Amino acid sequence: MAACKGNYATGPKVIGFSFPLDEVLRQKWISAIHGDNFVPTKQSVVCELHFHPDDIERSTSMYDPKSGKLLTVPLDQPRIKKGAVPSLLPGCPSYLSKSASKRENPEDR
Repeated sequence: MAACKGNYATGPKVIGFSFPLDEVLRQKWISAIHGDNFVPTKQSVVCELHFHPDDIERSTSMYDPKSGKLLTVPLDQPRIKKGAVPSLLPGCPSYLSKSASKRENPEDR
């Protein structure tokens, strides 16, 4: 991921997500970014550009039983959905990146 320019002077301002504590998911992240010999530290992050937009939660919702309405508010700090793995690798060969859009739901066709 050395080609990533997020938060560098020549790149966009992005949010970084820390590597998961769960060892299985952590290994999936390492494999996804092709960091075979990479050992993440507490400071290691993967920027939002490497996640599908659907994998990032930017708001949260809750049902208010008094009003009967669903209340939605933006999160101060976006978060990764549970189990999400980096899958967008700009600048890499297409066979290394799953940048294609997610499959359409058959009911939506």
